[in-house]
Amino acid sequence: MAAAREEFGFARTVCDCLECSINCHFIPGYLIPADLERIAGHLGCENLVEFAAENLLASPGATVFDRGRVRQIPTLVPARRSDGACKFLDADNRCTIHEVSPFGCAFFDAHQSKVESDYRSGSGLVQVDRAWREEHPYSRLWLLLEALGKVGPSPVAARARLQQALAAMKEISTDE
Repeated sequence: MAAAREEFGFARTVCDCLECSINCHFIPGYLIPADLERIAGHLGCENLVEFAAENLLASPGATVFDRGRVRQIPTLVPARRSDGACKFLDADNRCTIHEVSPFGCAFFDAHQSKVESDYRSGSGLVQVDRAWREEHPYSRLWLLLEALGKVGPSPVAARARLQQALAAMKEISTDE
């Protein structure tokens, strides 16, 4: 049996209820640098550039408040299907890379407190920010994807679409 996955001292979440999995349709989670080789290897891709070009998008990333100023930390995210959902969702809405899914997917669920999810997100974003400062392949892949026009929607826009879908689902359930 495989060991339980951990990142930064956090255990992987396990919930796959509709409230948690709906994120996959609107705002797939971001990758941290360690995700690149893990996911590429799982998919049988030896070349990170080819893997990224086929499977990832450059996202404007997270807006953070850092030392008195607001700035962006650009992130890599899974590519999207034509309907906006994560490319790794199959016809049954199951994740085809579940065991190696990105940090931004595997370590979050809708039942966490905002404090907990912000803490976890911050831990991952520190690693992404370090990758940019150190010119890690993560940052070079992001720049390449942006130059190729492979850019995802902003997290703000994606989150707004998610909130609209949740509101519509709530409205439907109260009408029944």
